[in-house]
Amino acid sequence: MTNKEKFLNLVSKEEAKTVERAKARLAKKAYTKFSNKIAIAILTRLHELKWKQKDLAEKMEVSPQQVNKWVKGNENFTLDTLAKLSQILGVELINVVVKSTTSKSEEVKVTSSDDYSFTNVNKVVKPTITMSEDSLYENNYNTLTA
Repeated sequence: MTNKEKFLNLVSKEEAKTVERAKARLAKKAYTKFSNKIAIAILTRLHELKWKQKDLAEKMEVSPQQVNKWVKGNENFTLDTLAKLSQILGVELINVVVKSTTSKSEEVKVTSSDDYSFTNVNKVVKPTITMSEDSLYENNYNTLTA
């Protein structure tokens, strides 16, 4: 028996699913991060209220095992569950920030010099951006002699 044959006898005939498991872990990683933060917030609030997981389970009308999953940070929460938890615990567990399109418009103010002369002197325009008191951008053009 050759070394190759010995090696092939040791190797499993089944196809390994390592790549699929790694992809699943990466996909799960994004929500796991948020789930862990929510779990910490729940545990902190339970401590503040001097409640046990069993007390929260009764108020949420779920099993104590379900609450245990929540506080382990392994749960993919639904919006309904988060809303109910927030109401019962009296804390905001998730905050959604909506970018408003009706916000204060940004205005660009351009100041320039009118004394350009077309002689042998080359002028270079170098823009600089500064923030004014009223949070509007001013774009002052400095002219440099090249």
